[in-house]
Amino acid sequence: MNGEELLHLYQTGKRDFSRADLSGLDLVQVDLSDINLSRAELDWANLSGTNLTRANLIRADLIHARLFQAQLVDANLKAADLAEADLSWSNLEGASLPRVDLSKANLHKSCLKNTDFTDANLSGANLSGVDLSGANLTRADLSGANLSGIDLSGANLTRADLSGANLSNVDLSGANLNKADLSESNLQKADLQHAALKGSNLRSANLRGANLTGAVLKEINTSLATISELNLAGVSQPSRVDLSSANLNKANLSCVKLQYANLRFALLYQTNLQQSNLSNASLIDIYLRGADLKSANLKNSILSGINFKGAIMPDGSVHP
Repeated sequence: MNGEELLHLYQTGKRDFSRADLSGLDLVQVDLSDINLSRAELDWANLSGTNLTRANLIRADLIHARLFQAQLVDANLKAADLAEADLSWSNLEGASLPRVDLSKANLHKSCLKNTDFTDANLSGANLSGVDLSGANLTRADLSGANLSGIDLSGANLTRADLSGANLSNVDLSGANLNKADLSESNLQKADLQHAALKGSNLRSANLRGANLTGAVLKEINTSLATISELNLAGVSQPSRVDLSSANLNKANLSCVKLQYANLRFALLYQTNLQQSNLSNASLIDIYLRGADLKSANLKNSILSGINFKGAIMPDGSVHP
């Protein structure tokens, strides 16, 4: 079936084109709202500027499809294959995309507000300039994705794979990142205010200059991470920053503001804490063996059950 035949049938009232072979279809800037294209073959199709509002695209094959500036508002793309598709500048607000394959797809400047990406594959996708605020990305694969500068405020990224992703300057305020994999990701200057990061993996991540004010950081793993120039202060609300049981081994925490923080049971083996502010912090039963605390501020901090062996103390001396 070619484009003219499909459009003629659509205009006569037909909406069900499920399982149709439409590979290479060329239908640009037409109205196909409410169409049923479930399980249809649409690989290499050109649907640029087409209105696919509320379309049924469940399990459709859209590999390499061109959907530039397409309208996919409230469309159902569950388990559809959009690998390497061009969805730049498209509107997918409110769309349903659980288990969709968008690996290496181009989603530059697309609107993805309040979309459902549960278990979706977005590995290697270009997500620069997109709006993902309020999106559900539970268990989504975003490994290696370019998310630089985008809006992910309030998004659900529980158990998502963000390893190696570029998240520099991203707005993740209020986002749920519990048990997410952020290892080797770039979170430089990211906004993580009040984000939930309990049990997340930040191993070897770059958090330089990130804002984690009010974030939940309990049980995180930030070993080998770069976290210098970070503000984790909780002065207005004592103990607001919870790093209890966190793995901070060998992390760079120089110049970090951790006043009033809860670091109970934290691991800080060979961690760089030079010039950090730990005043009024709870440092109970923590492991500071070999840590560098030179010029650190420990005023009024609670010190109990600490292993300081080999640590460089604030006055520059080495603890025996």
